[in-house]
Amino acid sequence: MSSFKKGTFPKLITGLSIAAVLSISYGIYHEITYQPSYLDIQVNGSNHTVFGDIGEIGYYADSLVTEDQESKIHLVSWSNLNLKNDSRITVEYPSGKEEIWSPSVSLVEGSSQSLKDEYEIEEIYELEPYSFSESGVVSVTIGDDQEFSIDVK
Repeated sequence: MSSFKKGTFPKLITGLSIAAVLSISYGIYHEITYQPSYLDIQVNGSNHTVFGDIGEIGYYADSLVTEDQESKIHLVSWSNLNLKNDSRITVEYPSGKEEIWSPSVSLVEGSSQSLKDEYEIEEIYELEPYSFSESGVVSVTIGDDQEFSIDVK
């Protein structure tokens, strides 16, 4: 400490303290606000990766969702959607084109209590296969207010 000029040691300690407080604050902020882009779950003994808005509504498919190829979509919801076979789903493509999809909907019975306990997932629905006519980020709206995106390759 004898090699410090007069008054520089307290400035160094103050600067290091401020840097430490800022680093810890950012770490806490990041931990609280972090939303993962995907979630790995197991349903009926099969592993699936859920994409979409984790914590609100997401999806997983039987294969990669590609343009002009039928994909069986499963909706994963963290709230009760109460979907029925007369549910209306609006599909909006990047070009602005919209399609109305009225799929047959069934609740997946294999969504176990462990999914509710571990991830707070309320419901998983299986939709009939659908073929997206454009690639890109497709906006999907269930009813009037539940919206998420699907990346169609």
